[in-house]
Amino acid sequence: MKLNQVSFSFFIALSIPANVFAASCENYPAEIGAVVTPTTNGPKVVSTAQISVPFDDVDEIIDAYNEARLEAKIQISDFLNTKIAKECKRNTEKFSKTVMNLEENGNGSKNIDITKSKEMLCKSIESTSSLLRGVSDVGRCYTPGKFVMVTIGIKPSTVMEVNKLNDYMNNK
Repeated sequence: MKLNQVSFSFFIALSIPANVFAASCENYPAEIGAVVTPTTNGPKVVSTAQISVPFDDVDEIIDAYNEARLEAKIQISDFLNTKIAKECKRNTEKFSKTVMNLEENGNGSKNIDITKSKEMLCKSIESTSSLLRGVSDVGRCYTPGKFVMVTIGIKPSTVMEVNKLNDYMNNK
């Protein structure tokens, strides 16, 4: 089994161009985040994500590229559709303390001291879900021992091509 993993990693390393691993992100043209640009055919969205790579290992680099691509897609999805919810749980506890004071005539009086303790825990939940069509790779880079960056994009022409391909596949 270990031989298969090593063989697969070696195959992947050979199938990916060497400049993908060697190209530094020093002059990478894109910044982290999603950017929308209007065009005559509709909006174009470009998204860049960065994932750290603590040490130079082929498997780590490939995983980081995949994670960065996914993160870039999430940024686009977040731009298109985000749900935010807040949930709070309130807990109130009462502690009572009874103090008995006796007067000289034997009559007693009660003093009650009530202390309330309130606790409120809130959590925020953010979720995004979108069907992204026509996503294409725009660029990627790797700074050895530091991080990878991946840029993806969606433009009207790629969305139209995906729709045409889907129509073709559905009619066959």
